[in-house]
Amino acid sequence: MGSDEKYGKRRQITFRIGPLAQERLKQAAALFNMKPCEYVKAILYKDLAVFDEPLDQRRHAWRQKKQQSEDEELGELGREQKF
Repeated sequence: MGSDEKYGKRRQITFRIGPLAQERLKQAAALFNMKPCEYVKAILYKDLAVFDEPLDQRRHAWRQKKQQSEDEELGELGREQKF
């Protein structure tokens, strides 16, 4: 079952925020290790009580790949230090 069948057609929204809101958004998103757009989407879903929709499937795969590459780099550094 595809996401369109399960959740319906997706919509994109855009809105503007001021400089103060932008700075606070960056700070809040950093606390949760998220991008500002991901944090806004999470808060919107929470406030609308929509908990069964995924926030972003693409980000999850990217995090796994990034973690694997970091682990490999740490492994290489450990090998270089032994010699």
